[in-house]
Amino acid sequence: MTLALITGGSEGIGLELAKCFARDGTDLILTARDMEKLQKAKQLLEDTFAVDVTVIGKDLSLPHSAAELYEELKHRKIDYVINNAGLGTADAAWRIPPEQDEAMINVNITAVTVLTSLFLRDMLERNSGTIMNVASTGAFLPGPYIASYYASKAYVLRYTEAVAEEVRGSGVHVCCLCPGPAATSFYRKSRQSIPAFAMKAEDCAVYAYEKMKSGQTVIIPGMINRLSRLVPKKPAMYFVKKMKKKKGAVTNR
Repeated sequence: MTLALITGGSEGIGLELAKCFARDGTDLILTARDMEKLQKAKQLLEDTFAVDVTVIGKDLSLPHSAAELYEELKHRKIDYVINNAGLGTADAAWRIPPEQDEAMINVNITAVTVLTSLFLRDMLERNSGTIMNVASTGAFLPGPYIASYYASKAYVLRYTEAVAEEVRGSGVHVCCLCPGPAATSFYRKSRQSIPAFAMKAEDCAVYAYEKMKSGQTVIIPGMINRLSRLVPKKPAMYFVKKMKKKKGAVTNR
């Protein structure tokens, strides 16, 4: 039986990815901050699919939390690591409290780097395994009024691409998922309306799962999202600025 670890696996894209793995008979380890949501996800998955689900309450915004998570799980053979947990803050850069940016960096950058590095060592020893880091289409351009979030996702994308090249031919696959707007609680928590062109989280996850399995390195669900990479930087930045300038708030995934 194969085993997948999914951070931020209690809802949204993380939970939908968990369903994809469960349909294929993969056991799951889900982590998130909210144990109540994790328990609901566990019950849903175990009631629907013939898999075992372990849940771990873990706040990856705290220092050393990613290394602690690895220490808790290193005795288990984990075939897939999905670094999906993420935080985002939308506001003018000088108005964002430093502690919010620090927490976001811990989740979006530090945890992704630490978990990738540690689990990658185990996978390389056995010449098998897959790591998928979740970035965003925001990784492709600067984001006025959401600057630190977009910058953190740019790090995830470039870091993942580089590591994928380092391990090419080893039997280990490393890839990056770059979803665009998705109809998840990310928008509800930030008191923003869901964009009309937002994908369903389920559709995003199914596409990502299929492309991950096929060995693709950079995965962008949705034709509009793939085409958005062709928009010149200045008009793209202007669009982001107009969208995000209205009202800043903390968002989570």
